[in-house]
Amino acid sequence: MTERTPYRARVHAPGEVLEVLPYDFESPELISGTDRDRLDAALEAWGRQLGLQITAKTRAVVDVSTAPSRVQSFGAFIASADGPVLWATARLGGGRVVYRIPLAEARYWSARMLGASGDQAGVDRPLTAVERGLARAAATEHLAELRPATNDLMPEPVLEAFGTEPPSSVDRDAQAVVVVAGTIRRGERRQLALAIDVDVVLERLGAVSPRQDANEVTTRISGHLALAPVEIALRFAPTRVGPDTVLDLAPGDLIPLAHPADRPLVITLDGNPVLRAAVGGNGDRLACVVVESTGGPS
Repeated sequence: MTERTPYRARVHAPGEVLEVLPYDFESPELISGTDRDRLDAALEAWGRQLGLQITAKTRAVVDVSTAPSRVQSFGAFIASADGPVLWATARLGGGRVVYRIPLAEARYWSARMLGASGDQAGVDRPLTAVERGLARAAATEHLAELRPATNDLMPEPVLEAFGTEPPSSVDRDAQAVVVVAGTIRRGERRQLALAIDVDVVLERLGAVSPRQDANEVTTRISGHLALAPVEIALRFAPTRVGPDTVLDLAPGDLIPLAHPADRPLVITLDGNPVLRAAVGGNGDRLACVVVESTGGPS
């Protein structure tokens, strides 16, 4: 049996300033460093190609700028949709990619491709069969640019579904996706968005590690939590006194404590009692000697 190295907590000096960075569990840091730079550069190239393609199809100059990618759940990606949208779902290697298009933008593309001005401000209606067909064809072409624009970083997508409802085949809570938003700059700004299965991205980046056992993941998380800085305090049993006693206190007065002299003090962790200890010393500093465990906070 392999012995595990025990986690050792670091003791911080009194008054030491700790720099603690918050961790966003809604957007875990699965991709970082050069892999993140490589991915964002590839998706930025796809955004530029998208702008050129929309410009050629609609005969209206369009510039698509992409924001840095982020990892989030598929459910969060769906919830971030602003207004009516179209969803194009495609098979991408061993996973899926979902392309989100504002309905108003799809209507604009269709109108321009049919020779109209595309100016339909305030129009709120479903797409006609012709508009839907043109929008589907445009989404297929946009997704097809993923592979060449990213220099084969992403595999060739194969469109599976297109409509006004997000795909039900993707687990909204468990599936993590890499999301990149592209802003169309042409008068009124609208935002396209792309969500790619994170497993596909990690595999293409060569950053895939063997799948960890659930117990191993739990052990590792517990280890990280054990290293997180926390505040501990040594506490006497509480003593109740009246307001008159407090108001009459003067230098040199004694307050009898309800804590018996032979009873250990309580060590608290962020206010929760976890251990019992006796007062001790460590060089020129006060310390405590743990004498009994309370079993941890409930």
